[in-house]
Amino acid sequence: MLTVLFKFMVKIELGAEYEVTIEKLIYGAEGLARLENVALFIPETVPGDKVKVIITEAEKNFFRAKVVEILNPSSMRRVAPCSYFDLCGGCQLQHINYSAQLEAKASFIEDSLKRIGRFSLSNRVEVKHAEEFNYRNRVQLKIERSTKPLQIGFYKASSHQVCDIENCLILANELNQALETLRNAQDEIALSEIPYTKIDLIKGVDNISASQKIASLDTKEVFQQVLGINYYFEPNCFFQVNQHLLETLLNIVIGTRKGKLALDLYAGVGFFALQLAKNYQKVIATEVNKTAVKWATHNIKENKINNLEFYDFSTEKWLAKMSRQNIKPDLIVLDPPRVGIIKKTLLSIVALQPKEIVYVSCDPTTLARDLRVLADCGYQLNNVVGIDLFPQTYHIETVASLKK
Repeated sequence: MLTVLFKFMVKIELGAEYEVTIEKLIYGAEGLARLENVALFIPETVPGDKVKVIITEAEKNFFRAKVVEILNPSSMRRVAPCSYFDLCGGCQLQHINYSAQLEAKASFIEDSLKRIGRFSLSNRVEVKHAEEFNYRNRVQLKIERSTKPLQIGFYKASSHQVCDIENCLILANELNQALETLRNAQDEIALSEIPYTKIDLIKGVDNISASQKIASLDTKEVFQQVLGINYYFEPNCFFQVNQHLLETLLNIVIGTRKGKLALDLYAGVGFFALQLAKNYQKVIATEVNKTAVKWATHNIKENKINNLEFYDFSTEKWLAKMSRQNIKPDLIVLDPPRVGIIKKTLLSIVALQPKEIVYVSCDPTTLARDLRVLADCGYQLNNVVGIDLFPQTYHIETVASLKK
């Protein structure tokens, strides 16, 4: 066995077994335990679990381990409802009661804000939620064509091997029906000249036609109505997946906010921008993805909105263009990719002197980093709300508002 000597003069052996108690979950869904004040990260554990673990990896300041035996299970632990849980990589938290999942996700946000953002929080972060299952209105299935029968499902954890599934608990019922139809169409897929390795299923779309025209699956138009606005987009366009929380998300981001000018950066197909046009005299939005821009333009026309300008620029390019104009927005909505926003871009946003910034993020760590930049520029963190758009996974959407 390899013995690792930490600066605390603690000897921990790779391959050795130890008994520890899980303190909490960290972002990424691993349990945190401590051995002689050295951190251990252990997957598929629950706060309060007493477990026997084996040390598998040594890093600079921590170890990774895996469970050998659950000695005393936490009261928060449950039997995972899904029979594929130990194989499929889609969910990480099904072995935890849903109320405890919500507590953990509040902690993910709070820990990031305190540790990375250096914010002091006086109250717990509220996490809005709805049903914990049957919530996904779209999904991308992976197909392994080299096997017979075909393997249709999701990737296994930390792999590109397909976990074959017949039913998924987090999909809307209509998508599970489409999945069943797809599985029954294996001969057509196998004989198709198109080498499919993935297929998008979207609720409300006839994904699998009666004649099994597999080649047309990825080109169908999607329609969804939310708070009186009609959205059209292609299956490969980004659109929020939780059918139960779309209105909640819009109400938190926009709500009763109103004024003369609102900006929507990273606007996608116009999810926020089209709603903002109800409350603001003028809305300006920008998006770099050309397909999303095409559908955003289509959505503006379909909804007969005449106070929304939509640009096909990156946020960075648009900000450079606007720096030469004297615009003073009441509100800027930010919904960037998971990696967040570079500091230079954040400073350009601050230079516009918006009265309020609402930042929507799917990663609390990059959110906390970016909020610190905005706070150092004079903006005060006014409110933070979590929205559990992804039950049974460690992912959490966060909406933060800042004001001068």
